[in-house]
Amino acid sequence: MLNTDDVKRKLGGAFTQEQADILTGVLSEFHVGLATSVDMQDLKDVVKALAVAQARAEERLEGVETRMDRVEAAIDRLEAAQARAEERLEGVETRMDRVEATLDRLAAAQAGTEEALKRLAEAHDETRKQLGGLSHTVGYILENEAYRALPALLAADHGLEVEDRLIRTYLTTDRGYPVEVNIFGRGRRNGREVVVIGESKSQLSAKNIDHFIQGRLTRLEPLFEDVFPVLVTHMISSPDVAAYAQERGIALYYSYQF
Repeated sequence: MLNTDDVKRKLGGAFTQEQADILTGVLSEFHVGLATSVDMQDLKDVVKALAVAQARAEERLEGVETRMDRVEAAIDRLEAAQARAEERLEGVETRMDRVEATLDRLAAAQAGTEEALKRLAEAHDETRKQLGGLSHTVGYILENEAYRALPALLAADHGLEVEDRLIRTYLTTDRGYPVEVNIFGRGRRNGREVVVIGESKSQLSAKNIDHFIQGRLTRLEPLFEDVFPVLVTHMISSPDVAAYAQERGIALYYSYQF
């Protein structure tokens, strides 16, 4: 006859430990019941209940396994997505490396361009200085020629006799401001004292005439009773410049007349 431990060990091979314990207890009771004439139907009911419990346990286990399958599938998808994300990230990093390299090249090129522009600007400034100096030189040459030639021309064309000589000087306005005058001299015309105020321009334009009137004549005429304005040039910028000067009472002479 099997004892309780032997029964549990044999049942443990087919049932869970909990079920083996319950079934062992039932068989023990059944054994006792045989001695006390317990109805066999009770034993059948217990076994049936155990079968139902076993079915529910297996069903729950299947549910757990199904959920585990879904979890594992989700994990697989996540791993695949992570791999794709890492691959894309590597691509982005590669592109960023290329962008940074391009920016470095652009920065170096920009620095070179700025340096070249700086040198060009310096060269331009130097050229402007040289051209300015050349312009002044040409202007001075024109004025120097005018100092020698104008007295005879003014006498022949306008009856104006220059006294002493024509010079380059500064005059002070009635408000105390100094004004540079390219051509200045005193003379007589029809028995009256006349002051010659003039200016030279390599190429004379209507704008130059307006500047001469506003910057020289308007500011200096209050100092003298009779001012004779004169302009000298190598050439005019347009055909109407000569008429424009004549309309404003300004004598105009060209360098080829000297």
